[in-house]
Amino acid sequence: MTPRERYRQVARLHVRCLDQGFLATLGEGFLAQMYEAIDATPGALLLTEEREGEVVGFITGGTGMGAIYRRMMRRPLHLGLALLPALVRPARLRRIVEILRYSGEGGLPAGAPEAELLSLAVAPEWRGKGIADSLYARLTEAFRTQGVAAFRIIVGAPLAPAHRFYTRMGAVPIGGIEVHAGQASTVYVHRA
Repeated sequence: MTPRERYRQVARLHVRCLDQGFLATLGEGFLAQMYEAIDATPGALLLTEEREGEVVGFITGGTGMGAIYRRMMRRPLHLGLALLPALVRPARLRRIVEILRYSGEGGLPAGAPEAELLSLAVAPEWRGKGIADSLYARLTEAFRTQGVAAFRIIVGAPLAPAHRFYTRMGAVPIGGIEVHAGQASTVYVHRA
């Protein structure tokens, strides 16, 4: 599988599995660019689980989105074209601004680490086979190798299965945040 196809498959899986989040509304083109930037940014990680040539799960992490967004800005025409549908809708534009504000670490509870688990998804037909656990363990080990002692995870209030998963994996809630106005999220911390 080529890197470009891998990013496309990760983007497709994001839209399919993380459809309650705002980023999924920005489309596969934007997401493929974002995952490519994550994979190419020092300190950021994109780990995938592949079966029979298909990405069936992925996890990403990093130490802030700023460097990832700067990498995406290196190709402004591609980024602009991917975001064009969102830029003509004021509500989506407002949410993009909210994400950028959050990526500047605004509103995080005291003691929240800089490193963050950014996204985790497993295709529904592959759930219950330990893939999420394995990806989480791989990310934790990769962070540990980079000298990261703890990382945060932001989980939307209505995502009960995600809350149960992160608690089972050893993450502890330390407070709350509203990345998007009126939508509460819990901030978890996992100590490696």
